[in-house]
Amino acid sequence: MKVRLACGSFKLTADLPVHPPATVGDALRQLAASHPETRAAWADASGRPRESLQLFVNGENVRYRGGLACPLAEGDEIYVIPLIAGG
Repeated sequence: MKVRLACGSFKLTADLPVHPPATVGDALRQLAASHPETRAAWADASGRPRESLQLFVNGENVRYRGGLACPLAEGDEIYVIPLIAGG
């Protein structure tokens, strides 16, 4: 399973272990365990995804699929994208 993370100039594409995580939340915990340097880019102090991020599975916003409890299947791709604002 692939996770693509883009936060500002920080970009990472990571393959998670052979046994896919059950949910998006599980996948983010695995990402933090296997790539601890990425945690600050997407998580707050409590380890939850920052409010300024959008999470997608196969192009669909997880907000409409159960949030962090969104189920995953083999071959799914997770995208972690920050909101951009300014003027």
